Amino acid sequence: MNQPIPMMVAGDNDRTHCPTCGMAVRLVRRTYDDRADHYEALIIGEDVAKILPPQDPETAAKLHKLRAGKKTVAFVGLAATSCSLAPFEDPDVEIWALNETHAFPWLKRWDRWFQIHATESWKRHIAKRDVRGHFDWLRQRHEIEMPRGSLHKPQDESLKPIYMQYWHPQVPNSIDYPLHEVVGMAFKDFWRGDERVKYFTSTFAYMMGIALLEDFKRVEVYGFEMADEIEYVMQKACAEFWIGLALGRGVEVYTPPGNQILHSELYGGNEQGAGW
Repeated sequence: MNQPIPMMVAGDNDRTHCPTCGMAVRLVRRTYDDRADHYEALIIGEDVAKILPPQDPETAAKLHKLRAGKKTVAFVGLAATSCSLAPFEDPDVEIWALNETHAFPWLKRWDRWFQIHATESWKRHIAKRDVRGHFDWLRQRHEIEMPRGSLHKPQDESLKPIYMQYWHPQVPNSIDYPLHEVVGMAFKDFWRGDERVKYFTSTFAYMMGIALLEDFKRVEVYGFEMADEIEYVMQKACAEFWIGLALGRGVEVYTPPGNQILHSELYGGNEQGAGW
């Protein structure tokens, strides 16, 4: 007898997390035997917002104490494993976000933005993750809620900075990313032949460049995993380079438990790490 062609369904009760990277996902089942067939990432704003928790009060209080007296910034990416855990309620922490993150309701506030992509990318009507209206959002005026001591400011200093490849007249908050300053700071002693190295494979690297340029003492990383797509895996080495550079300059770096950046077994076997 021919096997019936299954109809694939996914319900709200089938929400879970990927066992490999922790990404929020929904199971898709076969209706004729109710077995799970595959799973799909929950990347649309409302779906993710319903299941992503904020940081628990105990962790928030502990991290607040660890930040005491330290100029702190939180980078907020879009990985559902930890993006909602950023310290939105701690006014002493700057929140830096990127790309289309504004479309998601878990982003409670921000102080600086990064949109480093080429013009044709951020002008698209439908952007990555099915976000609509990103260019419209960029064309709005986003005013400062709390004064911050950033080195680089928009032409209208009442606006928050949006770092782009260059100032754009249609984006009132836009400022040129200070690439020459960051390269001079980070790569002054690294040359490839007669050319100074410039190593930026993701927005994360550009964000870390500003944090080091402005002498932040603590960087917290939320919503960055770089583990689930070929593009992100190729960017991971650069992100880890910049974290290493930060550590070498005495900067504290925090990631939530289970984060995939700088994560591995010990070479030669994990016995030597037993008990840590």
